Amino acid sequence: MNIIWLINLLLLITPLTGMTVKEMQAPAARKLAIYYVDVEGGAATLIVTPARESILIDAGWPGNDGRDAKRIAAAMKKAGIEAIDHLIITHYHTDHFGGVPELAARVKINQFYDHGPMTNLAEDRDFEKKYKAYTEVTKGKSTTLKPGNVIRLKQAPATPPVYLRVLSARGEVISEPGMAGAPNRECARAEDRPVDTTDNARSLVLQLRHGNFDFLDTGDLTWNIEKKLVCPQNLIGEIDLYQVGHHGTNTSNNPILLRSITPTVAIMNNGPRKGGHPDTVRNLQGLPLFADLYQLHRNVGSTPEQNTSDEFIANLDEKDDRGHMIKVEVNVLQREFTVTNERTGAAQTYPVK
Repeated sequence: MNIIWLINLLLLITPLTGMTVKEMQAPAARKLAIYYVDVEGGAATLIVTPARESILIDAGWPGNDGRDAKRIAAAMKKAGIEAIDHLIITHYHTDHFGGVPELAARVKINQFYDHGPMTNLAEDRDFEKKYKAYTEVTKGKSTTLKPGNVIRLKQAPATPPVYLRVLSARGEVISEPGMAGAPNRECARAEDRPVDTTDNARSLVLQLRHGNFDFLDTGDLTWNIEKKLVCPQNLIGEIDLYQVGHHGTNTSNNPILLRSITPTVAIMNNGPRKGGHPDTVRNLQGLPLFADLYQLHRNVGSTPEQNTSDEFIANLDEKDDRGHMIKVEVNVLQREFTVTNERTGAAQTYPVK
C-alpha cells in the first residue's frame, strides 16, 4: 500500500473517530471482571484483573458430584484463564473452604491465603477432617493474612493499578495511622449484639480498588465486627460494589455498616433456601443513592416483595440446575461498571463514584 495514501486515510479517519493515530495503534486496555459463581448458598467470587491475574475468594461446598468445582472451572473458562493465581479463604466454614480439594483436583492453584491455622472449630464436629483435607492441598504453605496486608498483584499498562487490601481478620480490624477521619455520625445509632464466637466473626474482609472503583467482600463477617470497621470512624469509605455479607443474613449486614459505605450496587451470593433475609433486602433498598440489588437466587421462603425484582435474580427456579452467574465488568477509564445477569443476558451500567 502506498505510504502517502495510508497517511491520508488515517488523517481522514481520525476526525471521525475522535482518536489519534497513536491511540488507534495502542492495544485496548483490559477491564477488571468479577464473576459471581453460583455455588448454591456457598461463596465463590472470581476476579480477573486487567493484567489477567486471577483471584478466587472462597471455593464453595464439597460433594454434589463436584458441582461447585465444575462451576468455578466453567467460570474460569468463560474468563479465559487456566489457573487460579490467588485463592483466598475468608473463613473455615464448609460452604467457603470445603470445595478446595475438589477444585484443586481440576485446576492449578498457585497461592493460598487464609486467616491462619486452627486446630478445632466448636460449631463443626467434623472440622478436623475437613481442615486436614484443606492443608493437604495447601501443603501447609498458605499465607496468613492480617489487617492491613496488601496482596501484591501484577499491573497492566495503560490502566490504573489494582490493589487488594485486608481490612479485617480474626476479629481484628485495620488501625493504620491517618486512616481515621472525623467521627462517623451514623455511630450514634449503633448497637452491639451478643458476641459471635463462631468463625464467621473471624472472616477476612477484603477491599479491591481499581482507580476510583471500590469493591468490598466481607465474607460472613457478623454484626459487631462490621461495626468496628465503621465506628467510631469509617475505616472503609464509600463503596461502588458491595458483596452482601454472609449470604444476606440479618446477623450480618449491620445497617450502620451499610449506611456508612453507601454502596451503589449490591450482589448477594445466596441460595434458594439460605440467606436473603427480608431485613437485609429492605435495609439495602432503603439506602440513599442505592441503585440495584442483585441476587444469585430467589429466596423461596420470602414473598416476591421481599426479594429483589426478577430481572436482577440470576436463578429463579430452585429446580433449575444451570447455575447462572452474575458478571461485573469495570471500565475504569470511563468511570463506570456494568452488571450482567447471565440468565437473561440483560446488562445495567452504573457510574463509579
